[in-house]
Amino acid sequence: MRAPRFSARVPHRNFLLHTINGVLVAISEALNDPTLIMTALLSQLTTSNLLISVLAPLRDTGWFLPQLFISHRVQRVRRKIVFYQAATWLRVSGWVLMVVALFTLHDHALLLWAIFVATLVISLSGGVGGLSYVTVTAKVIAPGERGRLFGLREFIGGGLSVLMGGVAALILGGHLLGLDLAFPRNYALLFAVSTAFFAGGCIAFGLLREEPDDGHVDDVRLPDQLRRAWRILRDDSRFRLFIFMRAILLFARAGMPFVTVFAKRHLHVADGFLASLVSISLGCSLVAGLIWGRLNDRRGSAAVLSFSALFGCAACVIAIVLTRISSGFEVLLVVCAVCAGVSNSGLNVSLIPLMMDIAPSEQRPIYFGLNNTLLGVAQLLTSAVGFLADGFGFAALFAFCGVCFLMMLRMVRGIARGIARGREWRVRVDS
Repeated sequence: MRAPRFSARVPHRNFLLHTINGVLVAISEALNDPTLIMTALLSQLTTSNLLISVLAPLRDTGWFLPQLFISHRVQRVRRKIVFYQAATWLRVSGWVLMVVALFTLHDHALLLWAIFVATLVISLSGGVGGLSYVTVTAKVIAPGERGRLFGLREFIGGGLSVLMGGVAALILGGHLLGLDLAFPRNYALLFAVSTAFFAGGCIAFGLLREEPDDGHVDDVRLPDQLRRAWRILRDDSRFRLFIFMRAILLFARAGMPFVTVFAKRHLHVADGFLASLVSISLGCSLVAGLIWGRLNDRRGSAAVLSFSALFGCAACVIAIVLTRISSGFEVLLVVCAVCAGVSNSGLNVSLIPLMMDIAPSEQRPIYFGLNNTLLGVAQLLTSAVGFLADGFGFAALFAFCGVCFLMMLRMVRGIARGIARGREWRVRVDS
């Protein structure tokens, strides 16, 4: 007899493919790290802190912003993964555009524009695929396996990314196999390698076996979806607190790339050393990822997020100290990278599982879409940190980020208290 289409082996296959996706994308992101690599690139193309501060929000906002407005379309199809598969082509094309621009354009102003255009293509198409990514993950990965999944993604991806961080240091150093790697060709080659890994990761996720939704699928129009979204935001207090927490976290993390800017401009740190910091940061993520994954499955996502906020705050304190010294800064930069890596690892492991726990299974597209679109608006506002750095200095910026981490910690504890009291947060939105 022919085996059923979705056999008992499918969950294991999906877990493996999801892990491969995380590993390859992690390697790719290590080679185009927005906090270190992309910021170092932009700092050589412009002296404007505002322009540098805009790129990271632009990269993230395009991913967040469209999701509510396409959530009704994702909700009406039985297999959500088709949106991810379609978005993959555009995302890879955006990276190819950036690589070609870095290889061919010599005018810094024109190259800067090309980087921003390519980033916009990557981020907007990523938003279309992003909603599919989280809803498919919630469908194919059991709740008790999510912490382990994201922990393994962090551990294996981080381990291999450490090695790629060394490759990044060689490429950016300008000496590799006798090639002419003068700026910006060194960045072009680096991003070309990054694009290859990124494409492989997207293909792996696109091969997941997703069982079609059962039952009737509502043909929801966008105005109806927006009204549902308003009722969710009004009535679901835990979800509302989660959104506030995520928004504060965006501001907390927005200033961290300026550690690289400060190190480059005022401490005159070489590109090769900055690239090695990527390896150090990811090496810490490698170890922390397994610990966070286990802690997430045993004590919940809120516990991991609390520890992550504390490590993020520690990174901000070290960054403030860096602005007050002129020697011995290498060690502090390493410690700052360690704290940032451990913090980011915990956030990567626990933010999505916590959101999956909050969102009712049949309403995940609208919950994730509303959450991410609102965060997209908040992400745009984070570009104001560039004004803060220009007007009050880097120390004030890092202090602001530290306060935001502490505010996030308080909000996470509020969510944890609500869970401990066993409150019912689920609401009816289709009445």
